[in-house]
Amino acid sequence: MVILALMKLLHQFPLGVMPTMENWLGVRVDLLRCWKVVLGTPSFGSFDRKQEPVGGGEQPTYTGTIFKQSTGPDTFQTLLLMEPKLVTFSPCPGVVVPFYGPDRMVGLDLETYQPIIDDPCIRFGYHLVQQGYVVVCTQAFPYNMVPAENNFGFAWWEQATNKLLIENPNWTGIAKLVWDTSLAIGLLLEQPNIDLGKIGVMGHSLGGKMAFYTAVFDQRVRAVVGSDFGLGFNFSNWNAPWYLGGKILSPDFSLSHHHLLALCAPRSFFLIGGEADRPASWQYILEAQKVYKLYSSNESIGFFDHAAGHHPTEESLRIAYCWLGEQLNFDPEPWEL
Repeated sequence: MVILALMKLLHQFPLGVMPTMENWLGVRVDLLRCWKVVLGTPSFGSFDRKQEPVGGGEQPTYTGTIFKQSTGPDTFQTLLLMEPKLVTFSPCPGVVVPFYGPDRMVGLDLETYQPIIDDPCIRFGYHLVQQGYVVVCTQAFPYNMVPAENNFGFAWWEQATNKLLIENPNWTGIAKLVWDTSLAIGLLLEQPNIDLGKIGVMGHSLGGKMAFYTAVFDQRVRAVVGSDFGLGFNFSNWNAPWYLGGKILSPDFSLSHHHLLALCAPRSFFLIGGEADRPASWQYILEAQKVYKLYSSNESIGFFDHAAGHHPTEESLRIAYCWLGEQLNFDPEPWEL
């Protein structure tokens, strides 16, 4: 089915020839079906979705509430809800910020509420709440699926992924990350005074991967910003078992990330490059723009390469935040690192 869809895609979108909306809509159905097969499905069905506030506190620019939210029959993730204090927009736009855990996205150790010494340029949650967004910062599944004892670095990811795939043999790691991020979007949308039409996701590195895939498959997302997550399969470790696995290395695997970008159209996508994402990432943007143009939204997809390493620069963030506000028709408040 994957090869059939790609052959149809190549036949209807020959190099240098603009597609039409009519043939794109047919190809879109096939591509979406193929990608959903690749991602797979969990073994569990419906479950009792629980949310429990377990902590939080007042900060100068926001009120923070820490939640434990169920992600399956017996699994939970830690989420930090951040509500702006110094702005009074009504209703408020909202952004979900996925990462390894909420702490680094806000610059605080959430157990002690002491500052974290880290690069302030990756504190997306803190930046966004200053601008007037309601923000939910998330936790990746390995850190709530297996205990920390005897685990560090990739060993933690490997053990958690083994457990995940044994219990859910027809699923993938990236699909689990998307699943949990979409549940965090659900928590965001349940907050009072949220503008349902102004929802974004934004992430760096791992968080960028999570934001990208979630935006494609969750139609509630109107705009996504990804920072240096490696748009090409060979730009990053997409073949790791906690993402897509070794299947993408097979000669029979014919899908690519420009297909996912096209599926995101006409919703807004912005890529910050620096190391994993570099000038070669343009090829994916340009291919997807062919579809964006069909929706007269080719200005809704863009790329800025600061070429200064893996972490974003302050300049790249100011460009991205300005773009995000424009895409969500929102005039954000000033912010600082």
